[in-house]
Amino acid sequence: MREEEPSERELTRIRVAGVPEHFNLPWQLGLERRAFVRAGIDVDWHTVPEGTGAMCTMLRDDEIDIALLVTEGAVRDILNGNPSRIISPYVDSPLTWGIHVGANSGIVRVDQMKNVPFAISRPNSGSHLAALTYAHSQGRTVEEKDVEVVNDLKGALERLAQPGPIAFLWEKYTTKQYVDAGALRRLDECRATWPSFMLVARESFLEAHPKEIERLLKVIRDQASGLMSKKSAPAVIAQRYGMTLADAQEWFNAVRWNTGAGAEVSMLQAVVEALSAAGFPPPADALVNLAAKLLWQSAAR
Repeated sequence: MREEEPSERELTRIRVAGVPEHFNLPWQLGLERRAFVRAGIDVDWHTVPEGTGAMCTMLRDDEIDIALLVTEGAVRDILNGNPSRIISPYVDSPLTWGIHVGANSGIVRVDQMKNVPFAISRPNSGSHLAALTYAHSQGRTVEEKDVEVVNDLKGALERLAQPGPIAFLWEKYTTKQYVDAGALRRLDECRATWPSFMLVARESFLEAHPKEIERLLKVIRDQASGLMSKKSAPAVIAQRYGMTLADAQEWFNAVRWNTGAGAEVSMLQAVVEALSAAGFPPPADALVNLAAKLLWQSAAR
């Protein structure tokens, strides 16, 4: 017997934003399968190619209710006054960043990047914070004059094709097709030790709709769990996101979506310490009761 769906008047609308990348396939599957609707939720999905920095602004401006943010960006923006909270980790596996230059730049080794500026999608974006963290690991300090905003991956591709050397950090497999095509050269990789993405929601929405948030989390975790157990998943990912089957298989084997475990305080502290070392120290009181500042505590938990 087919499960009866709630009427439109019974649905709670939740505005959710994420990047157009393979990490967010569970959301697209949930939407296509009407899994959120059956849970009484109308997910209004917003695709944001500009990434974490842009979505942090959208949360602040009440344009969305929930965003899927790179962990470093989520932590930093909340500690700097974004009235939001982490409701759950979304992707537990770390993100692998590729360090790229234009294929025509003449730069072929990392040691040639010493004075090369970085392209970033937005201030406080993953590409921004990862670039500064990577530069710090190479013994370099990056100042404001050393970064150039290019808005999104498309803007980065256009900028890296122009004269004047510039580097760009983006998720390795998202950019691999451009490396393979000869538009970009990947010089290096870096991989954080913490989960890639967090689910972040506005405080006012959390206060008004805690039960709906719990139902949303159950749906997305069920979708992620089902995808991770699906043998044909790499083929689906390759077809949808323009990847080769071999690349999709390699990426899929390394990714782990969150299916219920909460964010650990030790992980949050490690993120804060890495940001501080890269030149982004938090406000003076940030380390006092860090969990209370960053994490949502549902009354149902």
